[in-house]
Order: sequence, then structure tokens, then C-alpha cells
Amino acid sequence: MTNLNNWQSLIYELQNEFTRIELENATLKERLKQMEMQKITPSKPQVDRVEWTELETGKRFLTTKDLSKYLSLAPSTISNQMFKGVFPIRHKKMGRNVRFDIREVLEYLDTDKPFWERDQELRKRR
Repeated sequence: MTNLNNWQSLIYELQNEFTRIELENATLKERLKQMEMQKITPSKPQVDRVEWTELETGKRFLTTKDLSKYLSLAPSTISNQMFKGVFPIRHKKMGRNVRFDIREVLEYLDTDKPFWERDQELRKRR
């Protein structure tokens, strides 16, 4: 009788171990899928096209706040990147204020290259 109980308990333990391994396998597969998706997604955030219809007609220059709204960045991020010299859109100082030319912004969105690379390409063409 004890032999039968031992076999039954062993079978029960094996069934539990199989279900545990299957669950662990499923979670590992899910983790692997997530890791593959992270490799596929671009490291640089995609910038959506700008809706310029909200701007006043005839407005040529954007404030940092306006630009941050259209690029989905915080104004402080733009300011920090400008300070470090890595912000890809050329800015102009007008007195104390910083402004961005709409043409520069559109050119950056079309080419996805910072202004220093675009300037180098122009110099090479000349």
C-alpha cells in the first residue's frame, strides 16, 4: 500500500513540475518576444509631421514652447540640447528670445539630418 502511495505522490509531483516548467517556458517566450521588439524599434524617437494649421498665418518664427508642442518634447529638453550644442535645428537669438525658423524645422523634418550635416553637404556641392 505504501508503494502505491509513493507512486501516486511521485506522479503528482511530476505533474506539478511539468506545469511549472510550461509556465516558465511561456514567460521566457514572452520575454524573448519583448526583447526582439526592443531591438526592432528605433532608438531615436520618430517625430510626427507637424500640423502647421494651428499657427497664425504669416508667422515665420516659432518660440521654444511652440516648437516643443509640435515635436512632442519638453521645452527644457530643447533648451538643454541647445546649451550642449546638440539640438539638430538651428535657432536664432532675437534679443533675449530664442526663435526657430519654420523653414529650418521643415527642412530638418524632411531630411532628418541636423543642420551641421546639411551645411556640410551644401559646402561639398559648391
